[in-house]
Amino acid sequence: MEDREVVYQDVNIDVVKQGEYLELNYKTPHLIRIKAGDRQAMDDEVIRMLKMRSPEGQKYFIQKEVGKIIGVSRQMINRRWQVYRSEGLLALLSGEWEKSKITPALLDGLAEIVVENPFLFEHEIKERLQEKNICTEVSDATLYSALKQMNGRRLIMLMRKKASKSVPEAFMEAGYIIERLFGIIDDLFIKVPKEAIDHALKQGLEYLRSYFRQTTHNRTGPTEKDKYTQRKKLGRDKKRKIWFLKYLLSGIRGIQECPDCHSRKIKFFFKRERGYKDEKGEKIQSYSRVYQCLNRQCRTKYFTRPPDGVELYSRVHREVKKMTLRWIFHLRGSLSRVRDELKEHGIDVALTTVLRWLKKAGEECLNVLTLFRQEDWEQPLCIDEKWIKVRNKWCYVFTAVGTKVTDLLAVELFFHKDKQAMRTFLYQLKALGFRPESITTDLLMGYESVVKEVFPDCLYLQCVLHAGRDAKRIVRIALPAEEDEEWKNRLTKRIRTLFKSKNIKQAKKRYFKIMQLREKAPAAVSGVFKMLQKYYPKLCLSVQRKDIPKTTNPVERAIGEFEERYQLTKGFTSFYYAQFFIKAYQIYYRLRKISFGRFRGKSRLELKGNPVGKLSFADFLTPTFC
Repeated sequence: MEDREVVYQDVNIDVVKQGEYLELNYKTPHLIRIKAGDRQAMDDEVIRMLKMRSPEGQKYFIQKEVGKIIGVSRQMINRRWQVYRSEGLLALLSGEWEKSKITPALLDGLAEIVVENPFLFEHEIKERLQEKNICTEVSDATLYSALKQMNGRRLIMLMRKKASKSVPEAFMEAGYIIERLFGIIDDLFIKVPKEAIDHALKQGLEYLRSYFRQTTHNRTGPTEKDKYTQRKKLGRDKKRKIWFLKYLLSGIRGIQECPDCHSRKIKFFFKRERGYKDEKGEKIQSYSRVYQCLNRQCRTKYFTRPPDGVELYSRVHREVKKMTLRWIFHLRGSLSRVRDELKEHGIDVALTTVLRWLKKAGEECLNVLTLFRQEDWEQPLCIDEKWIKVRNKWCYVFTAVGTKVTDLLAVELFFHKDKQAMRTFLYQLKALGFRPESITTDLLMGYESVVKEVFPDCLYLQCVLHAGRDAKRIVRIALPAEEDEEWKNRLTKRIRTLFKSKNIKQAKKRYFKIMQLREKAPAAVSGVFKMLQKYYPKLCLSVQRKDIPKTTNPVERAIGEFEERYQLTKGFTSFYYAQFFIKAYQIYYRLRKISFGRFRGKSRLELKGNPVGKLSFADFLTPTFC
């Protein structure tokens, strides 16, 4: 142990010399005032703070804390400390300051180099600066700072001087253009589906160019913002939700068991105070209880059971979320109106909070088939599409409705309305277990071949109303002149009577009657006769089979109700948020009480005899501990 010699001592400071070191111990707090622009004083204070030690010999400040105090990054503090340790304070205050000093000569020289060749790397820019004797050495941080501080007017003047040159010098370097073109081609090929690349190359350059233009305007898949990363505990929460719903249906309440393994061998551990608000806006104080699961095979060693009707980490009661979902779906309220209504009830939440509740309800939404596999798998289906806007791009919602009680059986969102989307949607129906007797769609091209591929034994029909409207539209467009008014009225009347046929004999008679006018009618309406000739077999099939729907009216009703609620959102911010909204709407449509007709007062699942039909849609979307 070296001898300690007291050098100076008073009320404010103790100075002790120990070997080669001089220790200064301040007894009272002291204030240091530094000018913000004085870099030398800043560097001096940085070193002083890094050298400070507590009486026990520990560091008083770490580099990260010093960086926050001074207002620079930790890497910059570390660089200054390394210069001080290797070269001393003099080098830090003089040499390093001169290196990092940004002068007007440096800015002017840097502007000339950048305008001359904007594709240089950092080391190449440093070499050019050294060749021009502007500076002998410059750090990367100083170079980046100088690039940000360059005068824009100076750059414009230099660019005007260089404007006489048609091609920059950098473009003339060997291999630059080829390398740049390959980079552009790689970026473009990423946007094209793999199965279309070979076909595009065979068709030629013009087809490839048009395909590239199309992909820049229409997205072929999700963008970075649309990519959905599932949260870690979503699977666990969905499994718990299944048991919550089963307990809710059975009327069992107050069971003390592990929510994951359902073992009743649990032990109370401790409780913590918990506050939340109910639907009246009153704050209620209660306790969350933490239990220990004694089942050795259970991965959940400890679990928290919140107060009844409250979710984990939630500040409001379950009734508040149920009330919010009723306002959004049943009363068709926008998010801002729902937020204002909650504020009037004494529950002050942000707009994003209401949005998060809705997204979570859709994210954790369970398919009814996961609870009870009770469904008429062979019932006729009606399929239609609805366009919605997602991040200023049109996407398409495919919906399938059963014709018996007009139940919304499946709904899915796609980027495009093409054969691939149709095929995917039908395979999803098949994976759920549906084997429909017939499928009725509108006149969208492509459905017939896809239905035969996915459901070979299924009858395919097209909507009679859509076909009649399409035929009359062709006549109206083909005969716009007043002198053709007689033919237009005559053909329109025949088409109207044909599609109102009630039996096969009547349909045949009216069809042959209208086809007799083919030779006499103007040549402009030849497309109507081709369309009727192509649709006639489907019309005969729809007239013969009374158990198969002729129109897509059941699915049109579901789409109409969805459109009323979609119009309030005015588009969606991301693809996965639109999916969650659609899933929540499907549950609302299936569990909402019908307000008209002979089924008044019952939900569609209740009419099927499904036990889930006893619940309201708000109970289904927000289950919790009971």
